[in-house]
Amino acid sequence: MGVGLSGAVVVGVDGSPAAATALRWAADEAALRGLPLKIVYVSEDPGPRQGDSVAEAAISSAGHEVTEHAMAEVRAMRPDITLTSEVLRDDPAHGLIRESETAALVVVGSRGHGGFHDLMLGSTSLQVSMHARCAVAVVRPPAAPKQAGVGAVGRIVVGVDGSPQSGAALAFAFDEAERRDCGITAVHAWLGPVTTGAAGMPFVYDIDTLRDQEESVLSTALAGWHDRHPRIDLQRITVESSAAAALTEQSMGALMVVVGCRGLGGFTGLLLGSVSQALIHHAGCPVVVAHLSAENNH
Repeated sequence: MGVGLSGAVVVGVDGSPAAATALRWAADEAALRGLPLKIVYVSEDPGPRQGDSVAEAAISSAGHEVTEHAMAEVRAMRPDITLTSEVLRDDPAHGLIRESETAALVVVGSRGHGGFHDLMLGSTSLQVSMHARCAVAVVRPPAAPKQAGVGAVGRIVVGVDGSPQSGAALAFAFDEAERRDCGITAVHAWLGPVTTGAAGMPFVYDIDTLRDQEESVLSTALAGWHDRHPRIDLQRITVESSAAAALTEQSMGALMVVVGCRGLGGFTGLLLGSVSQALIHHAGCPVVVAHLSAENNH
């Protein structure tokens, strides 16, 4: 069974252009996986005090209008997939995280209205990416490489750091590459040690040995996956760079970039400036944050 092939693909909508882009991507993904699509609107308002039935009705009406419009759009483009919708009264991030407990994949847009924007730490897309119980796709608009020959155009990019969490990212990436019949670019980024030691004395290290060690991390992490998916065109990149910079560069023109959540070093995703956050803000394609709970039994 592939990664997360139980449950539905869940997409958060709020009537924004970014959510509309996420909706179309989610519909295509549901069709690829042969799964139902669940369209969810979460009230971004704490809501009226209990008993304020007029305000309650207004929020419910707005939510149903957004979800009905979204369902009509999906029926027009993907009449073959099973559709459901729900209007929830909750904080948007909490509502979608709860949905993730039974979903195969949660999809959100970048920069929606109110609770769905991703411009601040603690925003919906970032919170859902970090805390969901399944993989989360943050659908960003496509961006072309700034120069020819740079970027994994038409491929899936995956960040590899040798951790179990990046194993979950590899599981997602290989399953997705099989579905889409495309290649994978696996990226392992590393930074050399500081060049001065105690009291400012020079710290001597062998850059070639370090590079060989880092290439070995990538080869070891990929060995089993490539054996199990021999027909996937696999490109390996080991680069002395920050993980965020390396993955952002490769994401330009890519189909998606996949990272694990809470991996080693630069892949932690818990701190301001982390890889996940950098990609959610700057990647040139959709960003998937894979979780260990989404990993299959490869």
